[in-house]
Amino acid sequence: MYEDEPSDKVHDVLASAVFGDHPLGRPVIGRAEVISSVPVPDIARYHDHRYNSDNLVLAAAGNIDHDKLVELAVASQGDLTGAQNGKVDPPPAPEARRLFHKKDTEQYHLCVGAPGLARDDDRRFVLRVLDTVLGGSTSSRLFQEIREKRGLAYAVYSYQSHYVDSGQTAIYVGTRPENVQEAFDIIGRELDRIRSEPVTQAELDRAKENVKGRTVLSMESPLARMNRLGSALLMGVPLLTLDETLAKIDEVTLEDVSELASELLAADRLCAAGVGGDEDVFRDAVGAVSPALAAA
Repeated sequence: MYEDEPSDKVHDVLASAVFGDHPLGRPVIGRAEVISSVPVPDIARYHDHRYNSDNLVLAAAGNIDHDKLVELAVASQGDLTGAQNGKVDPPPAPEARRLFHKKDTEQYHLCVGAPGLARDDDRRFVLRVLDTVLGGSTSSRLFQEIREKRGLAYAVYSYQSHYVDSGQTAIYVGTRPENVQEAFDIIGRELDRIRSEPVTQAELDRAKENVKGRTVLSMESPLARMNRLGSALLMGVPLLTLDETLAKIDEVTLEDVSELASELLAADRLCAAGVGGDEDVFRDAVGAVSPALAAA
């Protein structure tokens, strides 16, 4: 099923391009040949070793009795034993790479990305604003230029992921074969513009209000609140209140956005991934994003 969703597959191809042979470059779901070859006892041992009292976090939100929750947790813990998860080496220094997965599809699914920020990096708030300006909202530059003005794609967006000591920032677009070159031309032009020219005050204000609005709306769900609590504890990042989070977003300046764009989206660290029918179409067009990708 996963292999039949090229719009999902391309993100794993991009991760492989960005992180290479590092574990972050591997698909979370695993590879079929590996999954089918692992004996069931090995899976059980891995589970028993990793999921234990030293690694588990319990989070809850809603109309709960804290003391009762603790009582249930202690009673359910049982004899969980094991060792803490070890850390792997950080990913290698970024370099331009392009990867293509051939599949007969009506559209080409394209990604451009680079290593991003670790989950405890204070600049993650700047990145959320930068992402919103570039492609993370319907008023973003890429959405307006690729979809609204030219109708080249239905789906076009940017996103970011955060890990222990690294992260990933990325752009996705799904478009027909005859539009691949123009889509890459626009992505390359917009990346160059956001690196070299400050965003406008109006763009900054609109992006900050968008990020703050989405943050507040997400807090209306007890499930989202629970996930936020658990993630902060599990990942070892400060658990900020809603007001503290909104204040961090308000503190983002035009200079912050420009500096981060110049660093993270530098042309020589960009990678590209594609899923489609003909690699030549992808290879011939991707140079518009970065000369380094044409030579990769």
